[in-house]
Amino acid sequence: MMSRDPSPRELAAEALALLRARHEDPKEHFRRLVELGWINWRGEVTRLLGGDAEPEVPLPAANGEAAVQPPT
Repeated sequence: MMSRDPSPRELAAEALALLRARHEDPKEHFRRLVELGWINWRGEVTRLLGGDAEPEVPLPAANGEAAVQPPT
């Protein structure tokens, strides 16, 4: 039996339900999307997702983990 591909509407509904269930601070969510390389600090979609912007390069944090800092 073949599995059915979900429609764009079904995918969007599933993604929205997952976002609502996450309970993440909007600033932390934005920072996480920048760290993933999906958007830059100006909110532009990066080439990783088909946009025109370049991903931001993560800067090292004091504890050795990657940390992306907004431009000054």
